[in-house]
Amino acid sequence: MIRSVSTTVLLLGLILFASATSAAQLFAPKEGLYYVKQFGDVKFHVYASPIAAGASASVVIETKNSLILQDVQQNKPQMDELKTLIQSIGKPLRRIYISHDHSHHWAGLELLPGVPAYANQATIDFMKQKGEAELQALKNQFGSQAIPYSKVVVPGNVLQAGSGEVIDGLRFVFSSPAPELTGPVVFMEFPDQKVMITHHLAYVGVHVPLPPVEARLAKLNEMRTKDWAWVIGGHGVPVPGPEYFSKTIDYYTTLGKVIKESPDVATAKDKMMKAYPSYGGVVLLDLLLPGFYPQ
Repeated sequence: MIRSVSTTVLLLGLILFASATSAAQLFAPKEGLYYVKQFGDVKFHVYASPIAAGASASVVIETKNSLILQDVQQNKPQMDELKTLIQSIGKPLRRIYISHDHSHHWAGLELLPGVPAYANQATIDFMKQKGEAELQALKNQFGSQAIPYSKVVVPGNVLQAGSGEVIDGLRFVFSSPAPELTGPVVFMEFPDQKVMITHHLAYVGVHVPLPPVEARLAKLNEMRTKDWAWVIGGHGVPVPGPEYFSKTIDYYTTLGKVIKESPDVATAKDKMMKAYPSYGGVVLLDLLLPGFYPQ
């Protein structure tokens, strides 16, 4: 009898351990990167493409009863992993928000059929007018295996900056705090959790050197006063608010000095790579630095 009880306890312990281990390893991406942070009963899951590819982020917001997604992935391997993450949580995906018109944030919408999608009018107009050409350009660049999509899925619901929602008790606000710097993109703010999802302003972990430097520094210094707990960039690595602002302000301060001291793009690129050796998205230096050196 003693042996039977001991054996039962041992087996129960093994089962519980196996269950805990399985739960901890429920989602382990091979294609991309995964970050997760919990604030009370709300959990933010961030799935991003590899750093070297620009770390384009999709954010799954987990409430008590459902999921909300901001932005999908571009290539099918990352979309498949994003879907696996969503399925692993075990709650229904209630809606999808698209932050702006860049195709790496909306191309994979076809793989999440039937979920209501939202975007601002500028993004909807762009997708209607130029989405098919964008999708074909992606197919030409990456091939039909990575971009197998047959159509552009245009969001059917218009999102207004300055509006807000409450889902399962979670309050969130759609904002556009710096349209003169970011263009018509949508930020998502969660005032109770002090979490913000940003786009086109500044990033941690990837090179995205956008002009004008002084205006970005001024906006970052203004926004840091709100005491954000966690900031999720549309690219790069999500970090605590103080770290986000200290690192992005440092990056743009350095960028301003580099531009002033460098006679050409090649010199500026070399200096930025040496200043931030761990940063990915080096190709974006080639794409964006020429904008600081008008012909």
